[in-house]
Amino acid sequence: MKLGLEVEYWVIDDEGNLTSAEEVIRAHEYVIPEFVDSLAEIVLPPMESRVALEITFADVLGAVLDVAAAHGTHLVPLGTPLLEESPPVLSKRGATLEQIYGDDLRFAKNVAGSHIHFDQTNPVVQANLLTALDPALALVASSPYYDGRRTATAARVAAYRRGMDERFHRFRDLQPYALTPDAHAKRVRQSFVSFLTLAVDSGVSEAAVYEQFSHENVSHSPVRIRDDLGTVEWRAPDTALPSKLTQLAFDIAGILEETAAKPVVVGTEPGLYSGAIVIPPFESLQRLSSEAIADGLTPRVRTYLEAFGIDPTAYSPLVDRFPRAAVISPDEARSRRLEFARLLKADVDMLNATRRPVEQFIERNTAGDDQRSQMNGFVDSVEKQHSGSV
Repeated sequence: MKLGLEVEYWVIDDEGNLTSAEEVIRAHEYVIPEFVDSLAEIVLPPMESRVALEITFADVLGAVLDVAAAHGTHLVPLGTPLLEESPPVLSKRGATLEQIYGDDLRFAKNVAGSHIHFDQTNPVVQANLLTALDPALALVASSPYYDGRRTATAARVAAYRRGMDERFHRFRDLQPYALTPDAHAKRVRQSFVSFLTLAVDSGVSEAAVYEQFSHENVSHSPVRIRDDLGTVEWRAPDTALPSKLTQLAFDIAGILEETAAKPVVVGTEPGLYSGAIVIPPFESLQRLSSEAIADGLTPRVRTYLEAFGIDPTAYSPLVDRFPRAAVISPDEARSRRLEFARLLKADVDMLNATRRPVEQFIERNTAGDDQRSQMNGFVDSVEKQHSGSV
């Protein structure tokens, strides 16, 4: 199964303050702007091999970090900037979202996540299974602080899904399983109609909505079926270290590949079995996801993930590096940003220490120019669809 990866990183200066990502975005063709000024997004095209993904990730990040260092800036792998900041939006679409969401858009402007794209095989089944794997977000939780307060082990997820007014929850929160493709399509249509109503009520014209949004991208829930890209997109994880994100991506891909030979059924004993993949009732899953968001890898969350073949001991969530203090001061936040920027560089250096040159790998294992064209086409498609996204 091929998978692609999109990862957002904060850009800071030598003092630990958020700063413009403009120079970083120019560093590599696989780096694109996010909808706020202090975020840069790395978009890695679809690949079948973990080795290929790690090599490319390290290659891109290495180039980006070199350019950043030359301009006195750094990349930070944190799900939130720890303090609530007010970075300006950069796009027309972002400005429209700001008009619709009002002050609540601050919750989207202060989070950085990872999006993993899996090749579609049976997209509704894949989406249901990814929904059931939502507690795996605890494996790469990277920030417990939002607006200077310790709010949850996965503070980004808590803010992004539930920080906004209840009117917006259907566009942000985990959605129930869809039993059929028709049921999924109906939900997508209903979400667009609801979004259109909210937009018009906030003074945005219908024409502007149809110009800037599609049925597929008004919702930013943790799981999306992306027919435009031929993928199922998992948006639950925080941004984190590249070595752990690639590990998570392929752990999850291995579970999804089981759907080729096994049905996915709802039952009371979730896990991988010889004849089926059993996922919990959605209400039970919601409770477990809430526990993973609030408290991380609790014994119950660990047991659940182990039932799907995931080894939680193979992960070291960055959130565990923070103290248990209830609040974080501005000085401490800036210091922590710099600390995690150093951790990111060390992780990239570790990957690069064992990597082969990307050009050599592509020549040996791909179709050369045709593969490059496919990879660049994916990045272009993501950039067009993702511009101004939250």
